Amino acid sequence: MRERAWEKPVGELLSREVSAVFLVGPIGAGKTRTAMEIASWLKGRGVEVGGVVSPRVMHGKETVGYRVRDIRNGKEHPLCSTVPPGIRFRRFYFSPEGIEFARRAILGALSAEVAIVDEVGPLELSGGGFAPAVARLREEGIPLILTIRPHLVGEVASWLSLKGFRRIDLFP
Repeated sequence: MRERAWEKPVGELLSREVSAVFLVGPIGAGKTRTAMEIASWLKGRGVEVGGVVSPRVMHGKETVGYRVRDIRNGKEHPLCSTVPPGIRFRRFYFSPEGIEFARRAILGALSAEVAIVDEVGPLELSGGGFAPAVARLREEGIPLILTIRPHLVGEVASWLSLKGFRRIDLFP
């Protein structure tokens, strides 16, 4: 069986050669799908994984929101929608309950061997969203797998003071 592009970088993460792996791509590139695939692969090898993935909610071909799923137990909560109510950030209205659900799930990864956070974006870079929980994981030295849009890689690496990370580019 052919090795997937992420297997070597994830192996480096597990052996602590790097502190993070970035799954990088635009909307629709498969970042969330790849994050879920990696979580399943790690769990299948007995690695304790925590964190969140954020599947899109589609209406036809249009993204109308996102849900947030706790990787450990599969529970989900609405995260954001293109319609109110919620805290407006750009084109979405974020559910305070969804953000809190995600933060708790991410902080649950403090006892895991690897944390996955899908996705770290402009909201987190402004200090909102998942930011406090992701920063705490970094402070505690938990190995991170983060999904990120291409234009934000440098900002995220700087925000988290990451020097040793691997970037995996995904394309739609």
